[in-house]
Amino acid sequence: MAEMNLVQTRVDAIRRLVRRKATQPLTRALTKSSAADIAEALAHLTRNECLFLAKHLPDTIAGETLLTCNEETLRVLIDGVAFERLTRWLDEMEPDDQADLIERLPDELQRRLLERMLPVDRQNVEELMAYPQDSAGGIMSPVAFRLNDATTCREAISALQEQGDVEMVFYLYVENDAGQLVGVTSLRQLLMNSPSTALAEIMTSDVIAVSAETDQEEVARIAQRYSFLAIPVVDDTRKLLGIVTVDDVLDVVREEAAEDMLKMAGVPEDSSNDTDGALTAARKRLTWLLVTLVGGVGLSEVIGLFEETLSREAVLAGFIPLVMGLGGNVGIQAATLTVRGLAVGGVAYDRASSARLLFKEGQVGLVMGLALALLLAGYCLVRYPNWELAAAVGLSIVLAVLTSAVLGTLIPMSLDKVGVDPAVATGPFVTTSIDWIAIVVYFVVCTRLFGF
Repeated sequence: MAEMNLVQTRVDAIRRLVRRKATQPLTRALTKSSAADIAEALAHLTRNECLFLAKHLPDTIAGETLLTCNEETLRVLIDGVAFERLTRWLDEMEPDDQADLIERLPDELQRRLLERMLPVDRQNVEELMAYPQDSAGGIMSPVAFRLNDATTCREAISALQEQGDVEMVFYLYVENDAGQLVGVTSLRQLLMNSPSTALAEIMTSDVIAVSAETDQEEVARIAQRYSFLAIPVVDDTRKLLGIVTVDDVLDVVREEAAEDMLKMAGVPEDSSNDTDGALTAARKRLTWLLVTLVGGVGLSEVIGLFEETLSREAVLAGFIPLVMGLGGNVGIQAATLTVRGLAVGGVAYDRASSARLLFKEGQVGLVMGLALALLLAGYCLVRYPNWELAAAVGLSIVLAVLTSAVLGTLIPMSLDKVGVDPAVATGPFVTTSIDWIAIVVYFVVCTRLFGF
């Protein structure tokens, strides 16, 4: 909490200096501030205030600030800042950040910025932009410190001192004479071993690497599993293309979490309160709501099939929302836990592991169903002294909860198996399907027990 208050204090201070047009204090404050704090301050300023701040923004942090800004603020800055300043800001950025920023800009501005870059820098950026944005190639930095396996520790330290602009020096990647990645060592290993020791003698030869086409979510999963600060990206011949650093991994984790949250709510990934107008936002959200509408209409037709049952025991209608609510909530709980397990690698694909997980969720569903059924049956006996009603409602709750728990586990596993993001398993489509199953189970049980 104290840290959050400190951040807010910094942001508020920047905003006050901008509105007072205190040029020198603002310049000093921006020099000491992070890109994230500046971007947050920009989000709360008017267009003219944003441009005033941009005039005093140091080139060294301006590019990262642009990359952190929301879409609305980014548009204000690129429209109001001179092209020459944009190019200076871009020059201060790492190649992977340059590619990320340029991809967010209008096509014409992209072309102009690329044309004025040095040929080697332009080639690096264009190669990064050629990879899918959600792949390891799309988020990697092509700048990686690499040395030959015959290099000694003394020579490696000298090379590090001469090349001080390397993004990640915690890991030093070792190549053979053919340029293939054969090992990795650390800065600590260089300092702890004899200066004359060759890297081949101290390196770890079992290097975990990914291809440029590897999905960014898988890269983040590997980094989390092994607590890596960076992951090398290689081609088919094991030649080092670049590295994905820990800051990129954190960005991926945040993006994937936000994406999954939107999918769980049935909201398209490209939805944004910053850029979408009312009609655009409504159009994007209506898609899944229409699915819910169709499912609800179909469900009303299913209930209509049991009209005779309801006409004989009207009290059964009062328990319909309860059965649907319990079944849906249990299904969402199971689906959410399974999606989380798939995301962090806790759910395996082999048949035995899948069967164990389904059996366990079935047990959980059965226990919860029995507990809820006993409570509900007791209520029925007190409120409606009718053993048949208590048995019908209780048994239907057990079966509905059990079925929902199993389906909530099985559906995301099946979706992930066929290459569909399992996060949609907690969306409106699946919850509506579980409602259908719960109601059908409820009425079939009631019809059988009452002998209709």
